[in-house]
Amino acid sequence: MAKAEILAIGTELLLGQILNTNAQFLSQELADLGIDCLWHSTVGDNKDRIKESLKFALDRVDIVITTGGLGPTADDLTIECIAEFFGAPMIFDEATSRLIKSIFEKRGLPMPPSNDKQAKRPEGSDILPNPVGTAPGIIWKIGQDLLSGAGIKTPERERVILTFPGVPSEMETMWRQTGRSYLESNYSGGVIWSCDLKHYGIGESALAEQVGDLLDMSNPTVAPLAGAGECRLRVTAKAKTGEEARKMAQPVIDEIKSRSGDLLYGTDKDSLEAVVGRMLAERGLTIALAESCTGGLASKRLTDIAGSSKYVKLNLVTYSNEAKQEILGVHEFILNTKGAVSLECAHAMATGARKVAHADIGVGITGVAGPDGGTDEKPVGLVYLALVTKDFQTDKMLRFPPNLPRREIRERTASEALNLVRLFLLNQKTATAPGSESWNFG
Repeated sequence: MAKAEILAIGTELLLGQILNTNAQFLSQELADLGIDCLWHSTVGDNKDRIKESLKFALDRVDIVITTGGLGPTADDLTIECIAEFFGAPMIFDEATSRLIKSIFEKRGLPMPPSNDKQAKRPEGSDILPNPVGTAPGIIWKIGQDLLSGAGIKTPERERVILTFPGVPSEMETMWRQTGRSYLESNYSGGVIWSCDLKHYGIGESALAEQVGDLLDMSNPTVAPLAGAGECRLRVTAKAKTGEEARKMAQPVIDEIKSRSGDLLYGTDKDSLEAVVGRMLAERGLTIALAESCTGGLASKRLTDIAGSSKYVKLNLVTYSNEAKQEILGVHEFILNTKGAVSLECAHAMATGARKVAHADIGVGITGVAGPDGGTDEKPVGLVYLALVTKDFQTDKMLRFPPNLPRREIRERTASEALNLVRLFLLNQKTATAPGSESWNFG
């Protein structure tokens, strides 16, 4: 199987000024082609370090894909570094120069002389055309003599270099029009198919233990992934075709689903809000939300979904006590004796929202998101959720670590609220008695 490395070139990447989305895109594409992407490397705009990184890559993989450094300025060094590394002369490509000039003419601009640099390529390489910009790349299948001369290990194994600009839109267009088909024709090793099984309400280690016997499989494989308060199990299979790979993975997916139960909320691109919206629409139910510490984040996520007007009846952000009283009807006695951050207030907010909107389900969210405002009794990270219907109610207390960023407390609280609705909808046929739950994230 062919092995690949993605070498991102640009000091701005090392400084964190730009997020390297190109590597994510290319890794997914390589996996789809059945090519193993074994390394991601990043190097700044420095000739010596670029050539050093290039040698490391060529020593260990068959395919090196570079991004960045194809512009006309002095710090765009990729092509000349590759040529110098192999001791190959740079040649001027007249056809590429004419194409670049035509781009400037179409824009009604004179072409700066520095752009002639982009029409140069190492002798022996082919142009990788850029139909949407002035920075073409190269495709260069490196022969044994050049590999030996550059001191590359195992020079009898051929290598290929593909270069792309760092601008994602240009890189993706060039990949789809030329790069992908070239590698598919010459290096594809089958198809890799994967499915993410998304879980909420369980930690990564607990989920891994639950499927521990499946983690040692080789094809298909199962890998746990965590992030943003939820966990995923990625099932990956490799076969000659995508359909064969999917069939290989399906028994494992079915086994995980049977073990996960209600913890599993969706697959691949599913989100909690999309799943909740789909369930509400399928059941013909409506919902109203009253939020305090989340500032409307749960409502935003629900209404980000197209068609949400079918089931979202009302979204309220009642930050002040006055708004809680006047709009939602939260009784002054609750606010004076229990406080705005309390289980009783969350229930009253949910009840008020449902009544005002004439909705089937009301949700109330109140808490201390920080970084200030906490007390010994009600510290930063304390949150209460409540869900109320005509004949059912449930609630949940959350305790996030007080040093968690405000943004993360709000985001995870919104997710918990959406998951509370999801679990209610899953079990609504049997949900006939009040219930409550607490959860400590510390």
